[in-house]
Amino acid sequence: MNEDFKSKNISTWSEQREVLKNPYIWALALSSGFMYISRYAVNSWAPYYFETAKGYTLTQSNTLVAISAICGILGTASSGFVSDKFFKGRRNKPALIFGLMNVFALCLFLLGPKDLWWLDAISMVIFGLGIGALICYLGGLMAVDIASKKASGAALGVVGIMSYLAAGLQDIASGFLIESNKTVVNGETIYDFGYITIFWISAAVLSVLMALFTWEKT
Repeated sequence: MNEDFKSKNISTWSEQREVLKNPYIWALALSSGFMYISRYAVNSWAPYYFETAKGYTLTQSNTLVAISAICGILGTASSGFVSDKFFKGRRNKPALIFGLMNVFALCLFLLGPKDLWWLDAISMVIFGLGIGALICYLGGLMAVDIASKKASGAALGVVGIMSYLAAGLQDIASGFLIESNKTVVNGETIYDFGYITIFWISAAVLSVLMALFTWEKT
C-alpha cells in the first residue's frame, strides 16, 4: 500500500477518534439532544395537549402544529443566511437567540391562558422558526465548525445519534408522565400536565445552557 495513502488514512482515523474525546462536541450533542426533546414533544404530543388541556377541536389542534411545521421550514431555510449576514458566520449568538425563542414559545403555549387560539398560533410561529434554525445550528453547522474537516462526518454522527436517542426517550417519558398523572372523577378523565410542562421547558432551557459551553468554538 502507498505510504502516503496509509498515512492519510491513519491521520483521518486519528482525527475522528479525537471527536469522541472533544468535550465541545459532547456539549453540542447534549444541546441538540435536549432540543430534539422539545421538538418531538410538540410534533408528537402537541395535538393531544391542545385538545385535552385547551379544549380545541382536532382541526384547530392540527392547524396549530401545521403552523409550527411551516415556520420550521422558514427557520431552516434562513438559518445560514442569518448567521452569515448578521453574525459574520458565527453560530453562537444566533443559536442563543433561536434557543431562547424555543424556550419562550414553549412557555407561551404551555403556561398561557386557554381559549386564545391566536396566542397559541403565535407561540407555534415562534417555536417553528426557533426549532427550524436550531436543527441547522446544533445538528449540523456548529458541529462542522468545531471538528476538523476530516472528522466532520464523525462529529455529525455523534450529534445525530444523541439527538434521535433523546427524541425516542422523550416519547417514552412524555407518555409515562401524561398517563401517570391522570385521574378519573365521575367518569371524566382529568389530566395534570404540570410535570410534562416542567419536562418540556426544562429540556429547552438545558439545550440553551449546553450550547453556551461551545460559545468560543462556534
